[in-house]
Amino acid sequence: MPVPSETSHQKSNLPFIQGGGEMGELIRHFNWDNVCIGPPGQWPLSLRITIGNLLNSAFPMFLFWGSELTCFYNDAFRPSLGIDGKHPAIGKKGKEVWPEIWNFIGPLIEGVMTTGKPVWFEDQLVPFYRNGRMEDIYWTFSYSAVVGDDGTIQGVLVVCTETTEKVLNLKKLHESESQFRNMVAQAPVAIAFTLGEDLVVESVNTPMISAMRKTSESEIVGKTLLQVLPELEGQAILEIVRNVLRTGESFKGFAVPIKFLIDGQLQDEYFDLSYTPIIEEGRISGVLHLAIKVTEQVMSRKKLEESEAYLQHRVEERTRELANANKELQRSNSQLEEFAHAASHDLKEPIRKIHFFTDRLKNQLSDKMSPEDMRMFGRVEHASQRMNSLIDDLLLYSHVSQRPHEKKTIDLNEKMKRLLEDLELDIAEKAAVITIGELPVIQGHPRQLQQLFQNLLTNALKYSRADVAPHIEITAKLVSGTRHDLLPDKRYHLIIVSDNGIGFEQEQAEKIFQMFHRLHGKTEYEGTGVGLAIARKVAENHGGKLTAQSEPGKGAIFNLYLPVE
Repeated sequence: MPVPSETSHQKSNLPFIQGGGEMGELIRHFNWDNVCIGPPGQWPLSLRITIGNLLNSAFPMFLFWGSELTCFYNDAFRPSLGIDGKHPAIGKKGKEVWPEIWNFIGPLIEGVMTTGKPVWFEDQLVPFYRNGRMEDIYWTFSYSAVVGDDGTIQGVLVVCTETTEKVLNLKKLHESESQFRNMVAQAPVAIAFTLGEDLVVESVNTPMISAMRKTSESEIVGKTLLQVLPELEGQAILEIVRNVLRTGESFKGFAVPIKFLIDGQLQDEYFDLSYTPIIEEGRISGVLHLAIKVTEQVMSRKKLEESEAYLQHRVEERTRELANANKELQRSNSQLEEFAHAASHDLKEPIRKIHFFTDRLKNQLSDKMSPEDMRMFGRVEHASQRMNSLIDDLLLYSHVSQRPHEKKTIDLNEKMKRLLEDLELDIAEKAAVITIGELPVIQGHPRQLQQLFQNLLTNALKYSRADVAPHIEITAKLVSGTRHDLLPDKRYHLIIVSDNGIGFEQEQAEKIFQMFHRLHGKTEYEGTGVGLAIARKVAENHGGKLTAQSEPGKGAIFNLYLPVE
């Protein structure tokens, strides 16, 4: 005889389907008369317990139950079905709900129902129909057996989370890394990376393959520098590279001779060279090699010097050389600025994407993540922020590397007043006391000088002693170039910036102006290691210089010399 339908009052007296949000409401009002498992009041205890746990879980869950694999799911799973798609699927047969992926999930369900063994997948592509169209959707999920009242397997519980954004984010990050490698490969300057004490070549671009007198990357990559060029043994250039790796001090050289084995004989080739240490996690891991072959220019110059007409043509040729060099420098500066802008955009794009996707993932998963997961998210955010600051500083350094063509009259008193307004929050946070004497009016580039003084002040604020309010003093006076290792026939404004911070060993006084050189770890003091390099470059651009004096625990004094014009 037919089983009578349950009334709303009867359903309301079933505690396991009380609450449960939108899905609980659907289950309570669904007509179960035509479903093989019958109305909720007749459901076995095992199903009731499973449904109760499912409805009250904050983690996405889906249940297949009984011979027809009747479908249940909770509010946490509901958003995964989209707006225009499969919802509502409560009470429907599994094969009817998921026809487009049944050839994949059907065997999984059957296997779990038959063997009782759970299955687990990570970042698995399972496309299905939602939001009015087929979508590629990635999941991390597990299928596990649910045992009925009689001890046999009656259902399969799916615990899952959608990882589409994470997978797409990683794909875009890999694409960005590939774009960066392509940019290096296409650079007009010869570039190579070596790793470790043995100087194993990790990568090279086409100009470097040619500079090493090789024909393919396979002859170089994965081998030590000496395996690629055994003739370097005993040459000064090899010791220079090793010294960069050992000390962390960069090297730049012009028209540097290197002997290559050519047709069985050692012959000199000449290069403009730059070697920069690669620092990872505070440790020097390798060396970045940049090279421009200038053999033809050097040989041409030597022949000219040897010619009998050298003295007669010296002034004329020198004038032409300087004019050509100036044109070449202007062209190189323009190319450098274009390259820096392109590199800044290409490198910042993945950083912006990382910020966007980590924010979205945190917002969606923060209540489900463990403290360790949150810590890892924090590390990703901190690393991307630091990378963003480094890119900004490198772009700024490329700008200040160019000497200003036009100078303006600048009242440093007004410049300093505006700078203190810009740093008002930092100064207040540190409770810093800043004393400024009478400063001169000079000729210079406003933006570059703004950056110089800003870097000196932020440096003094940053490296203050714990529990000691920073006291920064800025004074100025006129000095003779003769007494300060400058042009003897000129006078200079000496601007002194002193503080009472942590200080440093005097032997480090030159190293602090090197690109990326840091006396302290990233965890102690934030920064990119570029600020003081920018400050010195600006001083040099204005025909002056920047030096430092210090002792540990006794603060630091920065001496800025700018010519009187």
